[in-house]
Amino acid sequence: PEKKSDYAYLDSLWFDMYITGKHKSKVLKWVKAKKIFTRRYVFIPIVYWGHWSLLVLCNFGDTNYLGTPKGPRMLLLDSLRTTQPKRLPLVINSFITDILKTEEREDIGQFTNQVHLEFPEVPRQSGSDCGIYVLYFIYCFLKIKKLGEDLSQLGALFDPEVLQNLEDIRRAILLYQEKHDVTITE
Repeated sequence: PEKKSDYAYLDSLWFDMYITGKHKSKVLKWVKAKKIFTRRYVFIPIVYWGHWSLLVLCNFGDTNYLGTPKGPRMLLLDSLRTTQPKRLPLVINSFITDILKTEEREDIGQFTNQVHLEFPEVPRQSGSDCGIYVLYFIYCFLKIKKLGEDLSQLGALFDPEVLQNLEDIRRAILLYQEKHDVTITE
């Protein structure tokens, strides 16, 4: 509870609404209400091209440290990595720039020049369970005791035992779906 103010999340529909232009001004208003520049981590689930990935905005309020490991960072966590996540940077950068404009920030140019989208190595999914991995990535950030500002050891967050449990969860969901489908057809 004492760390709750360090985190924020955006609705998974907002990014799509922003991209399609539907309610773009409303989305930016909703994001402004989340006060992301006062948060340590902001989680933005992205559902695009039928695939879930997670954008994590880190330390966006620490602009005194622009260009340093302590400074603001943007991480795109993608468990599939075959969907060419590098197609997203232009849209993500446009989204961030519009957020900065909505916040009436004076350091927009400096911020966008020094805070680049990063694609850290994350565990790969084995099936169509990208949504489960997005939840797992958020869980990892919430469970860390002391990540600090150095995110270079991000891979240490991902516990192999928990990853095996994810596979078990995926199998259980698929089994439930199969049983449910059989029940419906009967």
